[in-house]
Amino acid sequence: MVNLYYMEQSTRERMINAAIDLFHQQGVNATSIDQILAKSGTGKSQFSHYFKNKEGLIHSCLVYLDEAIRGGLTPTGYDIRTWKDLESWFQKYIDFQKSVQFERSCPIGTIGNEVSSDQELLRQDIKLFLEWSRSQMARFFSEKKASGEMSAATRPEELADLCMAVMQGGMLLTKIKRNPDMFQNAATQTLQYVKSLRVSKTSRER
Repeated sequence: MVNLYYMEQSTRERMINAAIDLFHQQGVNATSIDQILAKSGTGKSQFSHYFKNKEGLIHSCLVYLDEAIRGGLTPTGYDIRTWKDLESWFQKYIDFQKSVQFERSCPIGTIGNEVSSDQELLRQDIKLFLEWSRSQMARFFSEKKASGEMSAATRPEELADLCMAVMQGGMLLTKIKRNPDMFQNAATQTLQYVKSLRVSKTSRER
C-alpha cells in the first residue's frame, strides 16, 4: 500500500524521500533500488530517468538533506543565536533519537559512513555540508567572543569542531547502545566547558 505522504509529492521527490528514509533506517548498502521503488510507488524507468544509478540517487538525497537543513526545515539545525539555543542544540538530537527509539543517528553521517574512496562526488557533497555546518557553529562563538561574552582566548572554529564531533559521535553511540546516557554526559561536559569560557556581565562592565 502506497503511503499517501509520498503520493502528494512529485515522482522524483517520492523516490528521494523514500531513499532517505531507508538509508537512514538501514544504511545505504543494505538498501536496494527495488526497496526504494516499492516504498515510493514508482518504477524502474522513472528511476533511470531521474537518477541513472544508485550513486546519482544518493547525490540527490544529500543535496535534498543539505537544502532542508540549511532552510530550517528540519527539527534539528544550526540556527544558533543565543546561549539558550546552544544549550538546547544537543538536546534536540537526543530528543530526536528518543522519538525513533534510538534506531537512527544523523542521516548525512549514516550515508557518509558508507561512502567509498572512489565516490568523490558524494564525499564532496558531505564535505561541503560539514564545512557549512561548522561555519554556523563557529559564527555563533565568534559573535560572542567579539561582543566580549567569551574569553579572548576562545577559539571559535575549534569549539565548533568539538560540538559537532560530540553530536555525531553521541548519536552513533546512542544508536549502538539504544541508550542516550553517553551522549547526554558528553553534551553536558561540553556545555560546561563552553560555560567556563563565558565572561560574566559584571566583568564586562568593569
